[in-house]
Amino acid sequence: MDLTLTDFVFDVVLGSCVTVILFAFVSRSHHARVEKRSLANRVICRLCLHAFEDTSHVKTVDCPICGATNEKGRSRRLG
Repeated sequence: MDLTLTDFVFDVVLGSCVTVILFAFVSRSHHARVEKRSLANRVICRLCLHAFEDTSHVKTVDCPICGATNEKGRSRRLG
């Protein structure tokens, strides 16, 4: 099989495009996982509205600013 210059350039350009698309997909999925993990650890105080991160596995945490007890997770209610 003879590889012409046109075929070689086409293969290189096609391979580069596939590599860029694959890298973009992997990068976006990694960023989404990191963002989801960060949002899971974020707590907004129901009293003073201070936002802070807590990586512990307890259900309730105390606000470092005002000391109010706050629930972690989706079930928390503001106000």
